[in-house]
Amino acid sequence: MILSVFITCGIARLARYNATVASLPKDSSGKISYFEGTPIPTTMTIVAIIAYFVKEGQIDDNLPGGVIEIFPNIMLHPFVLLYALSGIAMVSKTLKIPKL
Repeated sequence: MILSVFITCGIARLARYNATVASLPKDSSGKISYFEGTPIPTTMTIVAIIAYFVKEGQIDDNLPGGVIEIFPNIMLHPFVLLYALSGIAMVSKTLKIPKL
């Protein structure tokens, strides 16, 4: 479910950018000076973290935070919450990240 929210946030970020790009403030050269919310490629940091854990043998039940049983037969890897945070950061209207 959390990964579905993450994907939905990514889609919403792209749609909002396409709908609001004309109204965002631009510098003298006509370029937008900041990202509103985190850019989608920043989620590659989660992929890098997962790659590190795989290299170290910390996969499945050995992920940091282990596994929590929320309801009978419904398990949660707390690590998955990084995807929720990343999705929320992508659609944040108040988070402004300067473009380099």
